[in-house]
Amino acid sequence: MEGDWENGSHGLQLKVDSFMEIVPRTKAGIIGYLSSGAIKGVKQRTAEAIYQQFGLQTLDVIEKSPEKLLSIRGISERKLREIVECYGQNQVFRELMTFLVPYKVTPKKVNMILKTFHEESVRIIQSRPYMLCAVKSFGFLTVDAIGRQLCRALNDPMRISGCISYILHEAMKEGHLYLNQETLMDKTLALLNQDLTVPAVIEQDVSRVLYQLVMQQSIVVDHEKVYIFQQYEEERLTALMIAKRIQTARQSFPIETELDQAQQVLGITLSERQKQAIRMVFESPLSIITGGPGTGKTTVLKVILYIHGLKCKTSVQLMAPTGRVARRMAESTGKEDASTMHMALGLLGGSDYNLGFQYLEAEFLNIDEVSMVDMHLAYEFFSRVKDSARVLLLGDVDQLPSVGAGDVFRQLIGCGLIPVTVLDMVYRQGASSNIPVNANLIQQNRTNLFMGEDFIFVPCNGTEPAAEMVKKLYLEEVQKYGLEQVQILTSYRMKTAAGVVELNRTLEDLINPPAAGKNELAIGKDVFRVSDKILQNKNTDLVSNGDMGIIQDIYFCNLKRMKI
Repeated sequence: MEGDWENGSHGLQLKVDSFMEIVPRTKAGIIGYLSSGAIKGVKQRTAEAIYQQFGLQTLDVIEKSPEKLLSIRGISERKLREIVECYGQNQVFRELMTFLVPYKVTPKKVNMILKTFHEESVRIIQSRPYMLCAVKSFGFLTVDAIGRQLCRALNDPMRISGCISYILHEAMKEGHLYLNQETLMDKTLALLNQDLTVPAVIEQDVSRVLYQLVMQQSIVVDHEKVYIFQQYEEERLTALMIAKRIQTARQSFPIETELDQAQQVLGITLSERQKQAIRMVFESPLSIITGGPGTGKTTVLKVILYIHGLKCKTSVQLMAPTGRVARRMAESTGKEDASTMHMALGLLGGSDYNLGFQYLEAEFLNIDEVSMVDMHLAYEFFSRVKDSARVLLLGDVDQLPSVGAGDVFRQLIGCGLIPVTVLDMVYRQGASSNIPVNANLIQQNRTNLFMGEDFIFVPCNGTEPAAEMVKKLYLEEVQKYGLEQVQILTSYRMKTAAGVVELNRTLEDLINPPAAGKNELAIGKDVFRVSDKILQNKNTDLVSNGDMGIIQDIYFCNLKRMKI
């Protein structure tokens, strides 16, 4: 086994990058291997009987003369076929692992090769290594390293195809649905010919492969834009569904009486812009309300839901891209059934279709924080909405963008075909606050910011002085407002003294020092202590990334299991 030693929650552990199976040619080694489960149908007693008959030559017999195993009691023709098949697969697995160990290929990926190419795996890798590009999760850079090491043709169409696919998928990770053909060509040639004195691949080679990929419907070239086929279809079909929705006439509702009633019952005074937004929702099959933090989007949504309950009395579905936003929406509107989009659409468990294709039956649907919705999620949503339903998209175009590819919310606002209301009056901080003013200036890339009690710039020369200043200001603010009302944001996690890790480590001892009778738990270099403020950084069914809390207690169930 090859890997690195790491300190984990159970002490020093070896994180294995690769391993190679070796069967010792000893009695214990052979019997142990045969009865380990690696050979289907062979248990301890059968393994001992085989060894008793053939001794140290057992593995040679299985490989070269397997029919001799029929002399062993309990081994039928059927069981013999299973033994030969399993041993053959293990032998190919061992050969592949031995061959691919230098390239850090994991056993899981070796099994994926075997599932794709079966007993031909070794021959294919040695003669046509670039065919590995067809194996799911096999990165082009790894395949190219193998191909170059074996001195295979650098202008192999499979190599060029793998490189194109790699570049398009990397662009998707950066948020792009497509690349311009010229950009893709330049990137492909640069990567394929890197470190070469004389280029091995020329533009005509790439053009021929691009044509083949278009004919195979692996990619689409649309007016110099090159898409992966699935991304192109999702964007095209989503645009068609939205166009059909906004062209379909809907009954509009006069809501002036209900608008006045909602303000009285809810104790809200709406601005004229907010009233326009609410009227728009009841006039349009698809509408957008956008605005920065504190501009009253949630207030408007509460009034819309109130009026919908009076006027329409049909089903409502509230959803958001993340669990935290969905819970916040449920708390602010009183609609406890608000959910994540993935939950509502049945896109869970790592497979987009594991809960089946779930149609959305509601007649009014609202998505909050739409800036975080990527192209794929938008496609899944509009594929499942009823034709008769009204849809409201809510969010801040300058907030967090989607993790996946696509700039959906900004493009929908910019198309000019969907009714949009922009809320631009900030209510949360108050009219005299510098925060919304400076936020607007920063969005315009301007640096002439306004300073005051609620917006301060403290110059520091270097990360060490900056870290010390952050600690000083943090302690002052906590003493003034309390631990739960103060939060530090920093650009780095680990790189500097002003990064998350170092600040957390030093601030914990200042804010919540160790004390007799106060339980704490060390996990690697991190120490968790009763009364620590903690931040969740992974989504689960119960908590969402970004949720915060306080450690109430740490208790030890036994020496092996620990809980916070």
